[in-house]
Amino acid sequence: MNYLIMMKIKNTYSLLFILFFGIIFASQGQEKSNKIVTGTVLNATNKEPLAGVNVRAGNFSSVLTDEKGTFSIKVPDGRATLILSSQEFQDKEVALRGRSKIEIKINKKDFNTYYTDVNTPLRAKSNSSVVGAISVREGNIATARESAANMITGNEVSGMRSIMRSGIPGIGSNNFIRGYNTLNSSTQPLIVVDGMMIETNTFNNNSIIRGYSYDPLSDINPKDIANITVIKDAASIYGSRAANGVILIETNKTDDVTTKIDFYAQAGLNISPDNIRMMNADQYKTYLSNQLNNSGLYTNSEISNLPYFNESTSFQDYEKYHNSTDWQKQVFDDNYVNEYYLKVTGGDEIAKYGLSVGYSTNGGVISNSDFERFTTRFNADTNITDRLSLSTNLSVSYTDRSLYDDGLLSTSPIFSALNKSPFLAPYTENADGVVTDVYQDVDDIGGFSNPVVITDVATFVAKDYNLYGQLNFGYKISDKLTLSSLSGVNYIKNRQNVFLPDLGLSEETNDFGDAFYRTSKVSVESLFSVYNDTRLNYKLNVDNIHDFSINLGVRYNQNDYENSYSISGNSGDDQFTSLNNGNRDTFVTSGNIGNWKYASLYANADYSFLNKYFVSYNLAFDSSSRFGDAKSTGIFPGLGVGWLISSENFMANNNLIDKLKLRASYGLTGNDGIGNYNAESYFVSTRFLEGTGLINGNIAKSSIRWEETTKANIGLDLGLLNERVSVNLDYFNNVTDGLLNQTSISPVFGSEGFLSNDGKLKNRGFELGINARVINTDNFTWDVGGNISQYKNKIISLPGDQQIYEIAGVNATIINKEGSALGLFYGYKTDGIYNNATEASTEGLNWVDFAGFEQPFAAGDVRFVNSDASDNVINEDDRVVIGNPNPDFTGMVYNTFTYKNVSLSAIFSFSQGNDVYNAQRWQTESMSGLANQSEAVANRWTVANQNTNIPRAVYGDAVGNSRFSDRWIEDGSYIRLKTLSLSYSPDFFNATVFLTANNLFTITDYLGFDPEVSSSQTSYLQGIDAGLTPQYTSVLVGVRVGL
Repeated sequence: MNYLIMMKIKNTYSLLFILFFGIIFASQGQEKSNKIVTGTVLNATNKEPLAGVNVRAGNFSSVLTDEKGTFSIKVPDGRATLILSSQEFQDKEVALRGRSKIEIKINKKDFNTYYTDVNTPLRAKSNSSVVGAISVREGNIATARESAANMITGNEVSGMRSIMRSGIPGIGSNNFIRGYNTLNSSTQPLIVVDGMMIETNTFNNNSIIRGYSYDPLSDINPKDIANITVIKDAASIYGSRAANGVILIETNKTDDVTTKIDFYAQAGLNISPDNIRMMNADQYKTYLSNQLNNSGLYTNSEISNLPYFNESTSFQDYEKYHNSTDWQKQVFDDNYVNEYYLKVTGGDEIAKYGLSVGYSTNGGVISNSDFERFTTRFNADTNITDRLSLSTNLSVSYTDRSLYDDGLLSTSPIFSALNKSPFLAPYTENADGVVTDVYQDVDDIGGFSNPVVITDVATFVAKDYNLYGQLNFGYKISDKLTLSSLSGVNYIKNRQNVFLPDLGLSEETNDFGDAFYRTSKVSVESLFSVYNDTRLNYKLNVDNIHDFSINLGVRYNQNDYENSYSISGNSGDDQFTSLNNGNRDTFVTSGNIGNWKYASLYANADYSFLNKYFVSYNLAFDSSSRFGDAKSTGIFPGLGVGWLISSENFMANNNLIDKLKLRASYGLTGNDGIGNYNAESYFVSTRFLEGTGLINGNIAKSSIRWEETTKANIGLDLGLLNERVSVNLDYFNNVTDGLLNQTSISPVFGSEGFLSNDGKLKNRGFELGINARVINTDNFTWDVGGNISQYKNKIISLPGDQQIYEIAGVNATIINKEGSALGLFYGYKTDGIYNNATEASTEGLNWVDFAGFEQPFAAGDVRFVNSDASDNVINEDDRVVIGNPNPDFTGMVYNTFTYKNVSLSAIFSFSQGNDVYNAQRWQTESMSGLANQSEAVANRWTVANQNTNIPRAVYGDAVGNSRFSDRWIEDGSYIRLKTLSLSYSPDFFNATVFLTANNLFTITDYLGFDPEVSSSQTSYLQGIDAGLTPQYTSVLVGVRVGL
């Protein structure tokens, strides 16, 4: 570990210890005798006294309130809090503050209290004792969304920007906790399900369905989830895997021995998005004639004789070229959602069990796309003896997806729909002019695929099988010492099949330029993970003043991975779709086998003094096979302290503040998401001419180590007006040292380069969360709240000061530069267009043609800013920063109104100040080829239309009017109604009926389908709209019945 980092950690810990124990010693003047506290417990809504409420002072004493709600309890004089619990009301912690008489108001179970326990890595803790930056998202069976990933999207978790990868059902989300702490390693948080780490970074990186990636959360039924806890600061207990934060998912457990049955059903509709306005058939014909004319490939006479310009109704192909087809309507389609879920729980004092079964179908908004899922989960908690217990958790899931290539690809239905000529039709006509069921072939204009063939005939299928199981033994060695051991396995298998017919689809080529048609592809991928976490826990309470909890553990994870891929083409007919039907000369087969291991020794110590001063220390000693021999181990410490100020005696007469806690944490975490063999030397096979051989795939570097991220956090938790208002404020400062970067080397070594730890990144920001119950009566309540978050990253050092990335396929350039934010758009600034030849000649700027000669810009060309004043040529030297995809702030706002048994809730999410590169608009407004263009192009510059901001159409665009510039950078700010839900729960029956709508509307100036885009998990490739399927509106009606 870097010496300077260690010294910085040591000094920070010393300061925190001095401050913490200084506060403790300052409070030592209290007597340690017992005293009697009397009080009354009231219903916070109607102020009625409550009988039968349990009131306890830790493990010291416990009483029940009488019919008048009063109690009298003996407490240690220094004890800071009482804990209240009741079946119908929320648990609550009440600070005594030295008082001997107290009145306490508690709220019903449906109240959003801040006194509930919080799920942390090693145990559940009371909210008051948590010293880290943690957000909790509770599960709700009545309004749970289609997947676990959807439960955390929409900025609903403070500090986490969670964006759906696309609008494909079940595709999952890219989750960024407090921005980005890396350039080239994984940006995604560690996911832990019921205490077991889930691998997310390696599986399904070689999908043959382009634009699709596997999401492990899609295999978890969201109705099985009890809560999701997001750890945002230094979760050093997870050491080398926690640099991007941690998401803890806890599935439902059975607490009650009473047999209960829950049945849930819903049905609804997914509504396709509004279309991008494209040119109609007449506008396109004018544009096409313009393009063919200025291409120089045709004379005016030849153009007029082309079949699509023949206006004679007797022409044999007249019907073929005289249609008015809205291709987007052909591929987009409203589709149905159905879901059924059954859960049975029960047991006795010895064993409790829970069994759930779920089935759902979720039709996508692209015709014939679908996401079908079957899940089942069984869990049981068994007391084998008074000392030995066993918990089991087993889940099996199967998903079947009907998909399509997604993005700016010829086999993408959206891409083809936007490019295809509107005067063509999807089906042929017979001699009598009757439309048949025979599909039109690839057109003879731009060679574009028939979008309907992609959705109706082509095959894109992905099937996932997931088995998850764990056993957790607990043995109570003594009243203070417990041994637990969690062992689990996770097996994931993904099989994908693709078939691209010849009729209607443009042919593909392989890496050597060979033509492929009737292409069949098959891939099979599997991951088998074994996991164990064994630890000792020691608890000690001294005089109800000092509380200790110490954990010592060892954690082990082994992963075995296999992937195989085959492709063949040129079968005899579109009916022959299997791999074996292809021409033997076209067969390509590849695959790989790999494994990686992770082990950790860890320790945790939690200490509480008077239940108002808290300290938590974590230490992990990690080892990973992913890193070089010289750096395969690392030490990751973390310290947190907290002060419950509201428990101090000087707060005794303050009736406004219920809770006031100051907390701080500082620790070191690592990032192991670098791939499995980047520290090893290996060879890969290659083809050259007619032969094959081996070349270097990677050059080993034994000194590769984890990127080390130090995380500092200071936070304030505030509760007011008897829990009516809660405020959480956090400031964080993360510094990543040893950024992994690619170091280039000479090609003679057979490799492009190797990874090295060379760079530094800083990321800081704040989070603010507010929740309030504005109205709280027996019949009507109004809850309002939200959060707002901001992060600012800055590159401190990079090898070579800057790195420039040319992003293939989307015409984008990204720059990472010292002193700037990461992932900035780097291109040309523009200043309108040249309206006439005089403007162009007066400015005197030139562009460089393919032969290297300078040519002057002309009327109708884009006016590029000559940033490099040393010449009059627009070239790469004139590129500057033209956009920043990092938002100024993100957040959400919610309102919930409840009148008797009816509840209405609305959740709005928003993002402000983030730029988006609209690559889809670049494709539909570049005017460089024969593809259809957006309606805006109808207003392009012509001699007769010089008052416009759309440049002239130039076939091939040798001038570079469509080069990467601020023309394509747009403001991606938005406000979205993420969820609107109306529910009713009758008094006479345990049931809930609800109506829910998702993504009802979005307020934005963005011109694309959807401003909320994240087509990559890479930190510097954010804010690129790569033409993926947009998110859609869904309307669902459902019922939950409890028996």
